[in-house]
Formats: sequence, structure tokens, C-alpha cells
Amino acid sequence: MKKIAFSMALATFVALSPVCAAAGDELPAGSIQELTGQGEGACPSMSLCLYQDHDLNAAKPARIWVFPVAEGRQDVSLKGNDAADRPSSGYLNAPKLGWAGYLFPDYTCGFEGNRGAEAIQFHGGRRLNSLDGVRGRAKRYGYFNYRGKWSTEKKWGVTEQTLNLNDRAGCVSTGSWNSTSDLRPPIDGTM
Repeated sequence: MKKIAFSMALATFVALSPVCAAAGDELPAGSIQELTGQGEGACPSMSLCLYQDHDLNAAKPARIWVFPVAEGRQDVSLKGNDAADRPSSGYLNAPKLGWAGYLFPDYTCGFEGNRGAEAIQFHGGRRLNSLDGVRGRAKRYGYFNYRGKWSTEKKWGVTEQTLNLNDRAGCVSTGSWNSTSDLRPPIDGTM
């Protein structure tokens, strides 16, 4: 009887314990993990890793926030999380084709609704040594110039522009290329 009680207690402890993985291990879908390390090698397989410092924490080991990449789209708001507004660089450790990750500076993932939004995209193998000065998509309200013609009235539209998301992290989306397709809205022009 004591063996059964101990086994059940151990199973409960393991099930409730935070996920820990060695570099290169895959993480289960739906979890966020915080590691300390540096460089691409510290990022587990099939994960989007956001690093506390520039150049993937090259100067010294520092915090890394790990978001698993799975087939289905996963949106993770960082509101109330220690990772909010902290990352300075990032890397998507996934095959080059078929996988994507997105970083939004506010606490809502996606471009839906009447609100401004910005996002930078990570495709498999993409390394960003800085989250400043990165081309991304931004939803804006205003006049748009598309193929030499300006819109006649203000509207919500999507532009491609240089974004500065260093220390601005609010929501992370990951998934297969197909499950995240609505996170790459068509560009309506320039403003």
C-alpha cells in the first residue's frame, strides 16, 4: 500500500513540475520555459527563443524565454510574465521550411480589430541579433499609397516597415506555416 501511495505522489509531483529540457531537446506544446544560457545551442529544438541581451546573450549567459513550436498555432500573451518587455534578440530553432514564430509588442497576438499592431516574423533558422531595426508588418490607420495611388480616405491597413521591438515583447505566436497564415496579412501599401 505504501508503494502505491508513493508512486501516486511521485507521479503527481512529476506531472506538476515545470518542464526542464537540455539544449537541443524538444519541449511539449503549450509550455513556456525560462533558461539561462547563450547562443543558438542553448535553444531547444522546435522552439522560438527570445534572449534577454543582444546577440543571443553573447557577452554572458543570461535569460532565455523558450516558446515551443508545434503544428497548431499557439498564442502566448506575456502580460504578467517576467518575459514581458525584456527580450533583445531571438532565434527560431526549427527547420527552414514550414515553421514560423511572431513577436508582437502589445499583449494581443494578431492584427484583428480596430487597433494598431506590429509584428516581426521568425521563419525556421532565423536569427535576429537585435530586435531593433527589423523589417516587419504593422497595422496602421491612415492614408495608404499603393502602386502610386493614395487612398481617398483614412482606413486601417498593413504596411511593411522597420520596427524596433527591442525590450518590447507582449505576445508570441508560433506554429506551422499554414496555421499562422493569418499572421502575415497582405500589405495595403505605404503610408
